[in-house]
Amino acid sequence: MTGLEDSARRAELLQALIEYSAEHGLSDVSLRPLAAAVGSSPRMLLYFFGSKEGLIREVLLRTRENQFELVEQWLQQATTPAERIERLWQWLADPEHAGLERLFFESYARSLPTNTGPWAGFGPASVSGWLPVIDRLLSTTARESRRASDAMPTLVLASLRGLLLDLLATGDRERTGRAFEALADILRQRAIG
Repeated sequence: MTGLEDSARRAELLQALIEYSAEHGLSDVSLRPLAAAVGSSPRMLLYFFGSKEGLIREVLLRTRENQFELVEQWLQQATTPAERIERLWQWLADPEHAGLERLFFESYARSLPTNTGPWAGFGPASVSGWLPVIDRLLSTTARESRRASDAMPTLVLASLRGLLLDLLATGDRERTGRAFEALADILRQRAIG
């Protein structure tokens, strides 16, 4: 394969791995069945990702990057902070994304008891990566930052994650939707937007 072909095949495999992971998770996966599921071989997965741990880390990293890219698009639009957070919630709570959200919580939980393996550092990186994004979503302009205090971004991030975990566990869209609306009302009333 040429470098260009390698790059295209790697990107194609990474997308297939993300889709597989969203549907099945990554905790108990073996390389051979994973390779068969994405139309490859264990040898090729190792060639492109180095190891099973490297593959898992790459899937988790790319999934987060994809979400950040989506949020960046919203920051380019002239919307209020409450509207930005509403759009984020709509995306997170969309049934089409439930698999990715389950993958997130699976990875977050796997990162808690250990500092080794492919999930090491995922939890802290997830918080430190998302706080500036939430901070920017709460700003009145895309360029402004409210970094004087990280309390509100922390509260919003924790609230969104808690509501999402509740939604995934119970499937109760109506109740979690009302709870989100209460959060959005608080954001509006605080004149963040």
